[in-house]
Amino acid sequence: MPMHTRNAPVQDPARLMDSALGGVPQAWRQAIWLERPNEGINLCGMNGLPGEDWAFESASAPALALSILLEGQMEAAFEDGAAFGLGAGQALLMAAGQHTRGWNVLSGAGPFRLLNLHLSPQALRGLTGMGMQDMQALLRQARHGMRHLDACATVLPVFSQLQRIAVELARQQSCLPDCKAKSALLCAKAAEALAAVLQHCSIEQGHAQLRRAVPADRPRLLRANALLESACEQPWSVAALAQAVGLNEKRLQAGFQALYACSVHERLTAIRLDLAQNLLAQGHSIAQTAQRCGFGSASHFSKVFSRQLGMPPRQWASGQLGQ
Repeated sequence: MPMHTRNAPVQDPARLMDSALGGVPQAWRQAIWLERPNEGINLCGMNGLPGEDWAFESASAPALALSILLEGQMEAAFEDGAAFGLGAGQALLMAAGQHTRGWNVLSGAGPFRLLNLHLSPQALRGLTGMGMQDMQALLRQARHGMRHLDACATVLPVFSQLQRIAVELARQQSCLPDCKAKSALLCAKAAEALAAVLQHCSIEQGHAQLRRAVPADRPRLLRANALLESACEQPWSVAALAQAVGLNEKRLQAGFQALYACSVHERLTAIRLDLAQNLLAQGHSIAQTAQRCGFGSASHFSKVFSRQLGMPPRQWASGQLGQ
């Protein structure tokens, strides 16, 4: 534990709201918002330029915690366990089945933007139907030397879907009046964030299976997916993508099924729609979004969007921009 945390007040993420931010430095108080939309669901957002670091000890009952760092730097650690250093664009997922203690250091040297979701075991089951042991089973390969603790943790990239959810959640918190509808929306966004992370973890398990099954193809398959993500506006065909990464079409399709549980075309469509939601949420027009995401026309884009997301893009965008 860093020396500068030893005399700092102990903070419990589940009790920050009850303590009225007791022990939180004034420079950081101004950057923090708190919400408890339902019992056991605690949301903490930070957005500001504190100008000074904040180091503190942490303590928590059994819980699932997801910290999404959009800007800034931080450190977090379990007492006598693993330590993590996070930068902008990284998220820390922790699942603990016992009381835990640790420490955190948040950097105030530059802009700092963080969203933390803290769920009790009961709240986790209510939102997802999963118990803490189920979550730990997904993270079992990421224990980071904490086999003496009933806790697992892993660092994830803040992929575009998770970033969008975090931004939308913060927007809903600040724009909506306190009411049952706001609580329901915040709970829904929390569940959506967990679903996105669970999907990511499942894909990572696919990576692990692929490493065992077809290790020679893995670099080419990851390269193929990276090409789709970086240039989804291009008219990719299976043949063109296979040629670009040096695989035949059959092995490329089989690899995508093993890695992402979908075909190349389905993966490209998912990437395009993920980008489309981000662009629409930022205020881009349907025509601009369709072009930037590689759809041949706005009408084709609207048809695909409606089929996959259950509503036309104009209706979806109106709901986002009106929050």
